[in-house]
Amino acid sequence: MKLFNLIPTKILSQQARKPSGLIGRYIMPTLFRGNNDLNLLVKKSLELVASDKVLEIGFGPGRLLNEIATIVDFTEGIDFSSTMVAEANKLNYHHIANNKMKIQQGDCSKLPYENESFDKVCSVNTLYFWKKPEVQLREIFRVLKPEGRMILGFRNKEQMQTLNLDEGIFNIYSMGEINKLLVNSGFSNINIKEKDGKPLKSYCIAATKRL
Repeated sequence: MKLFNLIPTKILSQQARKPSGLIGRYIMPTLFRGNNDLNLLVKKSLELVASDKVLEIGFGPGRLLNEIATIVDFTEGIDFSSTMVAEANKLNYHHIANNKMKIQQGDCSKLPYENESFDKVCSVNTLYFWKKPEVQLREIFRVLKPEGRMILGFRNKEQMQTLNLDEGIFNIYSMGEINKLLVNSGFSNINIKEKDGKPLKSYCIAATKRL
C-alpha cells in the first residue's frame, strides 16, 4: 500500500512490534488484516472444543480472539500494547460483557497466570519480537495444562527476508531454529502446517506439553 510506503522502515517495524499513537490506532489495524489467512490457520490448528480454556498472546486488534470466543466458553488474551488492548476491547465488548473473555495489558515474558491454567495457548506473528524466545516459551509451557497444545502462527524465513523490515527489531528464524527452541523448552509432538495465500503463505507450528 502506498500509505505504508510513506512510513520509514524503522517506525513501521516498531509499530508492528508494539502499535501506539495514531499510527497504531488507525493504520496498523489495516496492516493486520493481512493476517486473516494466518489467523484462520491458527484457529483451525487449535482444534477448539467448547470446554477449552484458551490464551492468546499478542492479540493485536482482537480478531482471532473474537473468533475463538464464538467456539469456547471462556478465553483470555494478553498484549503489551495499550492501543491494541483498547481496540480489542471495542471489538470484543459483547464477549467481555457476557463473561466469555478477559483481556489485559501485560508482558508475555512473565505471564500473570497460575501454573497449568490453559488447555491451549496461541500467538500470531509475535515470535519475531521476542529477544530471548526461550523465556516466553518457558512461560507458555508453565501456564499450559499437561497435554496442552501451543500454536504459533508465523511467516517463514524466506518470506520475511523479502520484506522491508528493520533487522534490529525483527528476529527471523528458520523452521529448524524454531523446532530447536521448542524442544529445548520442553515441548514435543511438534509439527508444522502451511496454507497458501496472497501475498504470503501462512505457517503455524503446533506443539504439546508432555511431562
